[in-house]
Amino acid sequence: MKKLKVIVIDDEMLIRKLIRMKMDTKRLNLEVAGEYANGAAALQELREIRPDIVISDICMPEADGLLFSEECVKLFPEIKIILVTGYDDFEYARRGIKAGVFDYLLKPIQEEELNNALERATEQILKARGQKEKQSRFLYEIQKNKVALRDIYLNHILSQNQNIEEMKESLLEYGINIEEKSSREIQLGLIVVEEGFYEPEVIMQIMEEAKTFFQSDEGIIVLKDLWNRIVIISECEGIPFAECLDILNSLIKTKYKCRLFVGISGKFSGWREIHMAYLDALKFIQDKRMGENKKNTEDLRAWKQIENAVRRGNIEEAQRLGQMILDNEETDLVEVNLRLQTRFQKLCIDLEFSQNNLMFLKEIAWVYTKEQIKYCVGNIITELVIRRKINSGDNNNEVIEEILKYMIHHMGEEASLNFLAEKFSLSSCYLSKLIRNFTGKKYVELLSDIRLLKLLEMIHTTNMKDYDIGTMIGIQDPHYLSIWFKKMMGLSVTEYRKCISEKTK
Repeated sequence: MKKLKVIVIDDEMLIRKLIRMKMDTKRLNLEVAGEYANGAAALQELREIRPDIVISDICMPEADGLLFSEECVKLFPEIKIILVTGYDDFEYARRGIKAGVFDYLLKPIQEEELNNALERATEQILKARGQKEKQSRFLYEIQKNKVALRDIYLNHILSQNQNIEEMKESLLEYGINIEEKSSREIQLGLIVVEEGFYEPEVIMQIMEEAKTFFQSDEGIIVLKDLWNRIVIISECEGIPFAECLDILNSLIKTKYKCRLFVGISGKFSGWREIHMAYLDALKFIQDKRMGENKKNTEDLRAWKQIENAVRRGNIEEAQRLGQMILDNEETDLVEVNLRLQTRFQKLCIDLEFSQNNLMFLKEIAWVYTKEQIKYCVGNIITELVIRRKINSGDNNNEVIEEILKYMIHHMGEEASLNFLAEKFSLSSCYLSKLIRNFTGKKYVELLSDIRLLKLLEMIHTTNMKDYDIGTMIGIQDPHYLSIWFKKMMGLSVTEYRKCISEKTK
């Protein structure tokens, strides 16, 4: 428990030291926060020290104990003041009581009397603090319940038209005075989280995110409706509400990796039309979802074609379809990223592959431009076709599988085509042709893909320097590493690391 602060005021230094000595600070959990020769000096530092108890002599030069007590109680009524005097005078005592003094001790101070007075003061302070904390908790619970009741009522008026006069009266009970804002336009935003139907804790996190996002903006209310949709009501005129929702949408998708639909109503004539604004925002989402469903149908058809191409081992066809899908994608890279992860996971299930064993799938989380995403998708499709061929029973499967494993696990060592051909007892010409037929890529292209994946993984999961990562993946020359990385990713390593930094803010 935090110690209570005591200050001692007496014009005689020896008296101050005797009082300090006689206090049972350990038992009473007290600390002496200061000693002063007069009340004026103590008053100057009172706000900074904020003592809980003051022990003061009555008779002192400049500001005596009674004058100090009167000023002190004006500033901090909760401070307990114990006055000490050598005068057994009723008038002094009466004035001290009027000044709000807690107790009154006669000199010479007896140790037992001093500590009894301190103990009583301590008990009263702790009791008052306990009551204050209890009252604060009680008020907090009332306020929390008031917000919950407010949200229940707001859901009621969102779902059906209400009489404006009844609405005014009810909203006023919850601290919303629409009389003052009757001429203001109202606008409503809706956020639908697909995961919200089976992950309610995600909805609560996102709602708190939305509340925090708008916490400094007066006239904006955030709540959850009966269908786990997040409702944002704005009475703020002249703010870029739609743009704010777009920013919030991007923030949530990036942070929580979830699928969102955001709807925004037109501007309506105040609270009397809040129900209409709600319906308008819902229609916005419904229209958007209809367009999305149409796009999804076409999208699924294209992914089914990719699946068939992979099953046939037709890598050129699978790649062409993959790039075609990306050409039709929207510009929101976070949304594209999430959708691709879902599609590839489904494709793995349909092909009866374990997505955990799909090496290049994790690369999706490490790309930040559309060109990088295209490159990544190409790698994943290539790997799917390779795995399909390996499982098909071809005579060359075991050799190719061993070569690929060696390339992955020994990329920092000798990795030339001639070295591999000699190691696996093949001619370099035959090995080159075998890799090209099996993967659709030249040997150097395949090696670059594997090296880049490892480099990205090291950048994202370790604090290793670029030079050390280059050595690990078999590129010793830092200058060449920089040129090679920019050719592969379209960004320098520094620019790429900046993308990571901005994404994690």
